[in-house]
Amino acid sequence: MKVEIKKIGISSLLFSVFPLAVFVVMLVSAFMEVFNPEASINMAYVMGLIMRAIQGTLLVLVSSVFFLLAYNLLCAVGIRGVRVELEDK
Repeated sequence: MKVEIKKIGISSLLFSVFPLAVFVVMLVSAFMEVFNPEASINMAYVMGLIMRAIQGTLLVLVSSVFFLLAYNLLCAVGIRGVRVELEDK
């Protein structure tokens, strides 16, 4: 069965597990800087890493919302959306 995705709800993206998953990935990538030999680890440094993870998460979420708005607009104009082929088991 072929299904075409015509519209993606922005609230379904923002209120799902997606923001939490993005935050965890950003937090792990920020804490990889602990292995930098020039890093002096103190509380301000750790808080800076957490703030960098929050900023990265917000940047990814805002860009995802803009992508969804553009996708929904292009699908509303008449351009074909993403097609997914599903099969029963």
